Amino acid sequence: MDELELHKMTTLRPYVIGLGLRESTTVFGIVDALGNILAKDCVHTTDYPDPTSFVFDICDRLQPMVEKVGGWGNIKAMGIGAASGNNITQRIENAANLSWKGNISLASMFQGRLGIAVSLANDCTVAAMGEMAYGAARGLKDFICVLVNGGMGAGIVLNGLIFMGHKGRVGEVGHVTLYPDGRPCTCGKVGCLESYVSRRGIVQTTLEIMQATDTPSPLRDIAPKALTVEDIARCADEGDPIALQALHETGNTLGHAMTAWASLVSPEAFVLVGEVNSLCGKHMIESILEGLNENMFDALKWSTKVYLSTLRGDEASILYASALAWQTKEYDILL
Repeated sequence: MDELELHKMTTLRPYVIGLGLRESTTVFGIVDALGNILAKDCVHTTDYPDPTSFVFDICDRLQPMVEKVGGWGNIKAMGIGAASGNNITQRIENAANLSWKGNISLASMFQGRLGIAVSLANDCTVAAMGEMAYGAARGLKDFICVLVNGGMGAGIVLNGLIFMGHKGRVGEVGHVTLYPDGRPCTCGKVGCLESYVSRRGIVQTTLEIMQATDTPSPLRDIAPKALTVEDIARCADEGDPIALQALHETGNTLGHAMTAWASLVSPEAFVLVGEVNSLCGKHMIESILEGLNENMFDALKWSTKVYLSTLRGDEASILYASALAWQTKEYDILL
């Protein structure tokens, strides 16, 4: 029996709160021990100029949801998954994709406001925890969870345990320099993997393909500044050659990067998660596998599987964070 299952069976409080903080939207909900989301809500992260107003509004929105499940005495803990979250310090630290700057003690802010135990970890780390509890990584002991949204990163599980890293900022693979003279990245560097494998990276690749070719495409009817990954995924579903080429190039780039990770860790599998993988993964998985194995050491070629998460959208983010909450030690209600 793993630690999560033990917590579910022994806690006297039957529910947890999961909150997924993303650059554009934040989703949160109440989850039971079977992974059922009993209530959920979302807000636009960009509507809040500072984290204090964000925390106060989320807490106000949680109150009626908690009352419907019997009150705060039934809530074990709250888990938060956040980009640039530090697994050890429990803070968001200098997030490249959020408007809030500096180090933000978001877990402590929620804990002080709600009076329950609150834990925060990197969004990639909680994704790995959630996939291990509810998704494609059930039963896996050594795997790497690759999350692609507006940014990208990796959560690592070794011998069934989450790898936290020496300073808590593990899995920042999106900011490894891929091309020294490449595209500018939101982190201030150039040529980062994230600049090629992320929402904006896929859009930029698509625009470059359209500039370099005369191939007809419905994507040409969309203003460049209005083009989205959703547009590209829809056109790929319809067989558009430019959309398919852009996703092939993106998948191949990601696969090449994953070669180094596989060679270092020798995981049983990679699990692809996040909005971009949900939208585009089926069009990228073959090119990811090609890129992954093209330069792999012969003894390791084709030995690592690649899975697409079966968890989708807002529910995935809530469940990921809830997996962290189930592993958070509860304490007596303060309020």
